[in-house]
Amino acid sequence: LSDQYHQAHEVTFAIAQISDAECHTKAAAMLSGIKGTIVQLQQGFIPLDETEFYLEGAKCSDLAIRRLKTVDPITKGWHQTRGALVNYYQSNLRALERGVAITRIFVMNHEELGDPDLQKILLAQYRDGIEVRVAFREELPTASNMSERDTNSSFDFAIYDDQVATEVFPQSGTYFGRKTSQAVNVDKFLRFYELIEHNSNVIAVEDERIVLASDALKPET
Repeated sequence: LSDQYHQAHEVTFAIAQISDAECHTKAAAMLSGIKGTIVQLQQGFIPLDETEFYLEGAKCSDLAIRRLKTVDPITKGWHQTRGALVNYYQSNLRALERGVAITRIFVMNHEELGDPDLQKILLAQYRDGIEVRVAFREELPTASNMSERDTNSSFDFAIYDDQVATEVFPQSGTYFGRKTSQAVNVDKFLRFYELIEHNSNVIAVEDERIVLASDALKPET
């Protein structure tokens, strides 16, 4: 019992032996971060740094056999800025070649839809065979109907075959994102995705430009 007690409190005893006040403060801060990581693990989430995050996403994409559902905030050079993100997108293209259906809902503001650089991203993914949809931030679910979700969500996550989910953390920190395969967690992502999808817009191509399908159907005046 004595051995078990000392093993359980090994870190606490080690910190107590730090005599320098500044070093003790640093150790306490590190321990606090470790506690946060352990809480994530207890909840069934694996914290990942940026490289690990996109590597795991690429692996999940390569293993997918039916469906990928993704939500992404649109940024210029979406899949051309970082090698890890480029490789992740290549895994998406491989999935498409195997017959996996991919839906990507890009989150943006209304005025961003007309941005030439963002138009290129939307058009490229549309032509690659991805079902591209657009969701405007001001039309997305509010805190009142997101009871099980972080109201500061980054709106940046993916669900693979309804079995695995990955999510980017909304705020920067030690880790870039997390992964989970626990059914209860994945179900929450699925419900959140359904809310976003319900508030998203189907797109169409008109004169080599991406427009909302609802606008494309309007008669000319």
